[in-house]
Amino acid sequence: MEKIKIKGLVTLICCVVVIFFNESAVFPKQIVLESNSQFSFAREYMAKGEYGRAVEEFERFIHFFPEDPEVLRARCLIGICYLNDHKYDAARESLSEIIKTNPDSPFAGRALLLTGESYYQEGLIREAEYYFQLVMDEYDNSDLAYTARYRLGWTKLKESRWRDASSIFEKTEYSSPYYDSSRLLAQECLYGEALPYKTPALAGSLAAVIPGLGHAYVSRYKDAAVAFVLNGLFIWAAIESFDHDHDVLGGILSFLEVGWYSGNIYSAVNVTHKYNRKIESDFRRGMKDQFDINLFATGKGNIGLALTYRF
Repeated sequence: MEKIKIKGLVTLICCVVVIFFNESAVFPKQIVLESNSQFSFAREYMAKGEYGRAVEEFERFIHFFPEDPEVLRARCLIGICYLNDHKYDAARESLSEIIKTNPDSPFAGRALLLTGESYYQEGLIREAEYYFQLVMDEYDNSDLAYTARYRLGWTKLKESRWRDASSIFEKTEYSSPYYDSSRLLAQECLYGEALPYKTPALAGSLAAVIPGLGHAYVSRYKDAAVAFVLNGLFIWAAIESFDHDHDVLGGILSFLEVGWYSGNIYSAVNVTHKYNRKIESDFRRGMKDQFDINLFATGKGNIGLALTYRF
């Protein structure tokens, strides 16, 4: 009996020793999350263009380290991730959080500028102009203001308001990093007023006189030929029907021809508008030394700008 007790005691001691020296087998090691590592991890996803994953990791960083000095920058980078991912509403929601909670922070101005950029990229020009002007008013003679002025000039370019754009670019301060580019753009903008536009009303009038002539006016010769042949065939068929006393058939063909004839006029006006828009678009793309502004935060609380040349 005593041997059994001793044997049981020895077995118990052996078990305790095994558990002690193999603690990791029973109790998994605790994962230690460090703020710097988590922030860098999120930035790595952002650099690879995996913006959805980057947002998740930045959100995790903010959740676990709400008092970290890099929280505002993380929020700013979340906004940029959404911008790069073309999720403009989400970008504005993230950026507005910075403006509301930290209006005196250097990142508040940055958030205003990026909000304007979100509207600019989305094509909502009026809203973009409002925010760029707001940045210029509140952050006068700063890199933010210089950038906002440059972007404001481009909003006018997008609207084909050539003289307004030129005026804005001309007012760029010498101390601005955009000075040289803006001076060049101020001159190039004015050439937009001399673009070889076509007149939509004239195109419609020509199409009314001879079907297809309105399309030929804007060098759409294939469309012009189709319009001329189709309308010609319907007119010829209708006339032949009436000549052979097929009044019902002639009436049907005449009704259809009215539709084709009206469509020919409408199409001529429409393609002329498209022609003019293409002329403007090609003109804007052909401008040299224009910048594509990609904004990002650098350092702790500092604001940085990345400028990418496009030719």
